[in-house]
Amino acid sequence: MKKNKKFFFMLSGMVLMLAAAGLTAYNLNEDARATESAAYLLEKFNDFRKHAELEEKDDLPTGITGQFPEEEHFDPNAPMPTISIDGVKYIGVLTIPALGIELPVAENWDYTQMKISPCRYEGSIYKNNLVICAHNYSTHFRNIKNLQHHDEIIFIDAVGNEFFYQVELVETLQPTAIEEMISSQYDLSLFTCNYAGNARVTVRCNQIEE
Repeated sequence: MKKNKKFFFMLSGMVLMLAAAGLTAYNLNEDARATESAAYLLEKFNDFRKHAELEEKDDLPTGITGQFPEEEHFDPNAPMPTISIDGVKYIGVLTIPALGIELPVAENWDYTQMKISPCRYEGSIYKNNLVICAHNYSTHFRNIKNLQHHDEIIFIDAVGNEFFYQVELVETLQPTAIEEMISSQYDLSLFTCNYAGNARVTVRCNQIEE
């Protein structure tokens, strides 16, 4: 009987170790795919925008929709410009120098798209209420919890307008705190799930002059 129990515990331990190894391998594979997708999208996005800069802004280049603000006067109610890549629209590029992050941001979020890039969760860069979400991948938002007060964040929209921010606060919200996430006094919010998946690491930022 004792031998049977010992064998059972050994077998259970082996199963748990194999399951943990399998989960780790899966997460590493997902992480690598996300890194490759981000690099591909960033190259496409930058190439497209360079081409668009050669066009007359009186006519929107093929593939770009939205407004071309004149003299940095933005209509907060107008849709943000987008660039379409492989059938998905992107509103701009998010850069976090302290983390070495430069990532295109999709116009709309869903779980499939979040495996590829960060996504707009709510708001607009022109209304000072943009909320961006991303998975907890190492090259996406895993390390935003390490950002410090006054770290710089840059957002470049689809037609090249640059918006500069500084980190004001890093906080943790519950997954059910949707209203608190989207209705804040901050100009830009970034969030991802924690490792356990039971909370949202949230970075609050305000716009600054550069």
